[in-house]
Amino acid sequence: MSGPFLYHVQYFRTVRESEREVLDFLSRRKFTVLFSGGKDSLASLLWVLEYVNHNNWDILYIEIPENTHPECTAYVKKVCEDLDILGKLRVAKREDLEFYACLRKWGIPMVRGNRWCLWKFKMEVMLNKSHIVQVTGMRRGDSVIRKVLRPVHVFRLTSKVGVQPLLEWSKEEVIDFIKDHGVKVNPCYTRYGHSGNCMFCPYLRRDQIVRTLADPEWREKILDAMKVAPAKGPWTRKIKEKWLKLANQVTLVSFLEK
Repeated sequence: MSGPFLYHVQYFRTVRESEREVLDFLSRRKFTVLFSGGKDSLASLLWVLEYVNHNNWDILYIEIPENTHPECTAYVKKVCEDLDILGKLRVAKREDLEFYACLRKWGIPMVRGNRWCLWKFKMEVMLNKSHIVQVTGMRRGDSVIRKVLRPVHVFRLTSKVGVQPLLEWSKEEVIDFIKDHGVKVNPCYTRYGHSGNCMFCPYLRRDQIVRTLADPEWREKILDAMKVAPAKGPWTRKIKEKWLKLANQVTLVSFLEK
């Protein structure tokens, strides 16, 4: 026995009421699992394998040209191969745009506002490549905005139906669930503190920025674009200043370690 049905006989846990709602909804529909290579999206993929008892679904992985680490892409393919679901995986990306050229031209994407990196490089691909129903790894505890999410949520801007099986989960529960299924997390977490799907991201924490800029290849690529990228408001100026300031700290730490 292989594929999704393997998990139905190997692993059992008590599901929350919100998960029962999700399971009932998915059991009657085709859908796309959005898999970024991150921990939460991995856990949501394993959840589908664990509980959904039909095979009418696929997986979408979206690369960001020049901003996605090759190790992240390789990891996603390896996970799907090991789980015997490689045939479900579709890898997609914009063929007409390059991330750092856009960063130089359009400026620092805003956390709240013109977050072009999300819309131009992910949402437009997702809208064309996924089914109407999408399984995501969103968790309520990740942000204030997500507190209004429902387990089955219609997103007005995209007309897609987002299904969040992990909505009430904690970070610890995500990690435990992944470990219980014997799957290793993305190796980029060890090196950079994040999945590597977006090497530059306005949401990265201080420690993640330092670890990303400690890699000479990505440091040069990111800083060359950041130095000339427009910062059109207080939020974007703050993000730009943070990255450039931490770049100096990385240089100092590297010098002291020699």
